[in-house]
Amino acid sequence: MSAVADIGGRAGHSAAARARGEVRAEGHVVLRFLVLSVIHLFIGTVQGVIQTFPGVAQWLREAGPAGHLIDPLAHAHINLVGGVTMGMMGLIYYVLPGLVGRSVYSPALAGASFWLSTVGVLGFFFSLVGLGIVEGNMIHGGMTNAEALNAVGSVHHVLIITTAFLMGFGYWAFISNVLLTVANKRGG
Repeated sequence: MSAVADIGGRAGHSAAARARGEVRAEGHVVLRFLVLSVIHLFIGTVQGVIQTFPGVAQWLREAGPAGHLIDPLAHAHINLVGGVTMGMMGLIYYVLPGLVGRSVYSPALAGASFWLSTVGVLGFFFSLVGLGIVEGNMIHGGMTNAEALNAVGSVHHVLIITTAFLMGFGYWAFISNVLLTVANKRGG
């Protein structure tokens, strides 16, 4: 069976395998996780290259804590949490049904885990980068870090906390779905 047919969902499985419930997660869910993983790794790689430019590297260093929001925080999260973790989630959704001999417990929970994680990771990344640029420019303009944080106000914490919670809910939905898939007995 080809990898494309297998990722495509039920098309590559025999009727007997489908009858026994030995099917992969819906192909579009798996493919979404894997494609988004690659996109996150691409964004992180581009950011990593840009950060090596001497002027950018110096700006980040001199921005202090605001520069720290961009590198390493945003950079690490888009690569590790977005790229690696989303890829692993897609891989687990692909492999798990074959290991336990039944479909993923909830396709709806799989979709929720994708969308919550996606919005959370991208929101967190762009919040960190945006806040780092805004606060960094304030620091470069003569403010202290405390003054820059005070000028931005509660927006700083609201953006970071809200997007972190979305990310967390996405991962909790994933973990719940995996545990329910493993624990769910066929026929009851």
